[in-house]
Amino acid sequence: MELQKLVTTAIEAMGGIVVPVEYALCQVVVPEEYKDLFQGRDELEVAFDFEVAEENPQAEFVTFGSYLFDQIMGFVRRQAVSTVRFADIDPPALSGPLDKIRRFMAEERGTLTLRSERPVMGAWAVFSFRIGYVSDEKEEEFCRVWVDMTRGALDEDMGRSADGVPYADTPVHALPVVVARTDVPGTFRLALEQVTEVGQRGRLQRVRQAELERERKRIVDYYDELSREIVKRSGRKGLTEEKRKELLDKARSVELERQKQLAEIEKKYDIRVEPVLDHGVVVMAPLLEYVVSISERRVEKEFTVYYNPILKRFSVIPGDYP
Repeated sequence: MELQKLVTTAIEAMGGIVVPVEYALCQVVVPEEYKDLFQGRDELEVAFDFEVAEENPQAEFVTFGSYLFDQIMGFVRRQAVSTVRFADIDPPALSGPLDKIRRFMAEERGTLTLRSERPVMGAWAVFSFRIGYVSDEKEEEFCRVWVDMTRGALDEDMGRSADGVPYADTPVHALPVVVARTDVPGTFRLALEQVTEVGQRGRLQRVRQAELERERKRIVDYYDELSREIVKRSGRKGLTEEKRKELLDKARSVELERQKQLAEIEKKYDIRVEPVLDHGVVVMAPLLEYVVSISERRVEKEFTVYYNPILKRFSVIPGDYP
């Protein structure tokens, strides 16, 4: 359940603890300083399913738009993305922009016209996660996810290129800010989906599959041999009905023990992935915004194109441009 993951990650980011009790029902403990978000409670149960909430009236029902959800998302806005950093670079200047945009839109036919251009400020939400890999021991790795709020999309290239840029804590240039295509909860969901994928790939890399298969084979071979011996003994002549029944009961017990041992070895080698939000920032950087139109056969299409001086490339809003 994506909602449950989102809320759990946010609560853990405040230093709280979320313990699943059953499907869509969790016990929550939050630090003293955040209990006002939970109506003065530092211990409570939360339900993420309407029927589960009805069966557990003591639990707080959490869904999109509920009071508790709004309180938690307010925390994410204030704390998880509470720092703003401004790229300390000059507003970009680009010579011959129309020719460069034409090359960028090389597959488009028709007449390209530049309608307007201006320097603007773009925004990226940057979330830093700790990914825990838990089995019989725990390992952690850090993962940063950049989300371009202008385009409402992940931006891995910006994450790789922006570390070499100087930053300031206050605005460096008075530029209009591009209207974001996604809000903070939306960017957080994108980031959480991405870090979950990263965690699953990390899990597959850490699973000791060959060792697990050897252990499984050892268990299967051992209990197969026991079963064969029991079947052989039960087929002997002269056995009383009581003795034969005893051997059949033993065979069933052996099979149950086999399944138990296999389940335990699977659990031992299984790796649980636990992504936790560590902190987040909003990064502001200057862009060049171009409004262009393409005319072909009396049909005109208009697009907004952005030039990013850090990446030295153009981009458009997903969905606006084929």
